[in-house]
Amino acid sequence: MDATWSRNEPGAEWAAAVQLANRVASGGHLPIIPSPVLLDADEALHGDLPAQGWRFHGADVTYAAPRVVAIGGPLMFGLTAAGSAVARRRARIAAEGLAAPQWRPLGALRILATDQRLLVWHNGAWASVWYSVVRELRPDLERQRLDMTFESDPPYCLVGPLVPYLTVIITTLLAGDRGVGAVGDALAVPLGV
Repeated sequence: MDATWSRNEPGAEWAAAVQLANRVASGGHLPIIPSPVLLDADEALHGDLPAQGWRFHGADVTYAAPRVVAIGGPLMFGLTAAGSAVARRRARIAAEGLAAPQWRPLGALRILATDQRLLVWHNGAWASVWYSVVRELRPDLERQRLDMTFESDPPYCLVGPLVPYLTVIITTLLAGDRGVGAVGDALAVPLGV
């Protein structure tokens, strides 16, 4: 299968993922496709896939504290000061909520899955996500979703019709590199699902 293609047939992406999984399970190899970018000399490209992406991290948020001018006597000044304190506290709490770690959208991503890393096109540049730093995979194939946890970076969430295909590629490569037992440990299946 050419992983750069997209058919209009319903379920074609899922069928491609199942076909690839069956091929690998029966001893076949991952497909090698021509790369649109320059790779390392010993690197092979196995998939060129679109996905929607998110990262789970905090953000720097600035907020303007409300300013109030008090005109009048001591009673008016006291009421204004109390109201101003309440407004500042609300603004600070709202800013803390916005800054807290949460899933933040990255938008549409192009992902090149090589035998050593994922190359992710985001904000006009390629970023490398090396398989060696992947600590946990959480596939939810029914929802076409893959969550990846890393050694020291914020987690990724990838969603899209070809994400199950990408999951087959990544787990195949991790199994070849770390052994099947390590991949089983990395694949965290949520309880009750």
